[in-house]
Amino acid sequence: MRVVAMVLAALLICLGQARPALADAGVFAGNGQSLHQISSEAVQLVSIDVKITLGRGPLLFDGTVPGMDQAEYYCTFGLRNLTDKPVDVQVGFPVDSQFASGREQVSTKASKDWVLSYDFIARDDQATYHVDFVRREPKPSPGEYASLFVWRMHFGAKESRALTVQYRIPISMGLVETEKEERWSGGRRGFAAPGVLDVGTLELAGYITATGSSWAKQVETATFTIITEPFERYLNHRGWQDVWPDLTAEQSKGFLSAEQAQQLQTEVPVRHPWWFREITPAGWEAVEGGVQWQYSDFKPKDPINIAYSLTQFPRLPAEVASFVNGLRKVLPPGANARTELEAVREVLLATFGKEPGSATAKAFAAQQRWYSPRKDFSMADLDGAQQAVLKELDARLAEMK
Repeated sequence: MRVVAMVLAALLICLGQARPALADAGVFAGNGQSLHQISSEAVQLVSIDVKITLGRGPLLFDGTVPGMDQAEYYCTFGLRNLTDKPVDVQVGFPVDSQFASGREQVSTKASKDWVLSYDFIARDDQATYHVDFVRREPKPSPGEYASLFVWRMHFGAKESRALTVQYRIPISMGLVETEKEERWSGGRRGFAAPGVLDVGTLELAGYITATGSSWAKQVETATFTIITEPFERYLNHRGWQDVWPDLTAEQSKGFLSAEQAQQLQTEVPVRHPWWFREITPAGWEAVEGGVQWQYSDFKPKDPINIAYSLTQFPRLPAEVASFVNGLRKVLPPGANARTELEAVREVLLATFGKEPGSATAKAFAAQQRWYSPRKDFSMADLDGAQQAVLKELDARLAEMK
């Protein structure tokens, strides 16, 4: 793993692939280790309306759990008993989060703590349900979940219920390479040094729909909305961390050594980096404040995911000098700093939508998940901040003549 990855690892809870938060409501039988998903022929999941609001945590973000960014969920499910008889069902809301993983079973007290820490509430117009958190280890089989919130519901004959589920969970995160195929192999990507250009911090939120298929029939209507605008404004302000690079020795004590803190300053010199987002599945539309999927005759299957990758490219002109200095410090002996920076300039323009001219920069950019060249690209279309960053980078290049 590269030096920058090793340093940032001290700030992050989990390395590797981050997982989205929670799954759709499903039907489950059994309890404890015997808990398993089943299909109901009696109760139909008529409608789904899920709203996910992304936001910052209760404290300053420093890469640890207390300050982790969060996602708030507000879900409304229309449920209908299709039969002429009363029906009891056990509803399960699986957890697919890096924070809920573990090997031990959950005690009664710990179950209550999990429910409280997630602010998990399940209710309808007749009842607020007693919810338990259950963990099964090892994970039973592919397609099933080891950790779930569960509760029981009773339906009268032909009765319909509007079930509301609310909860809050930290956004999953980790280190990520921005290449289309993550390799963590180090080495060169056409440049002599800039391994820092294809590594970043991933923040991922989502909603897994597949468990919703356990109800009778298909879902008549489904709407999934993610409110992104306030979080993205905050992300521009926050950058890598709220408190860094003004991280004092006292603040860093406990999760960074003095040597690591200094190395972090060197290897990750940009406080407010350029970031990009990836949204799946396709078919979403922009709505006020965010994005939305709308379905009719919905078959729950594909997860809803939104991922933010914070790169190490500067977004502000004031941080270009530290960006360039950081690159120069990690160049191997004998590398031509000006040649390297000229290629970096082309890659920077590629993040704006310009196809690189040199083979080196084009080969690098083509392997990046963010790369989407515009046929109608024009330098005149760059906004003020982009022009200022490019101007500052050109000034650094001129100094190398």
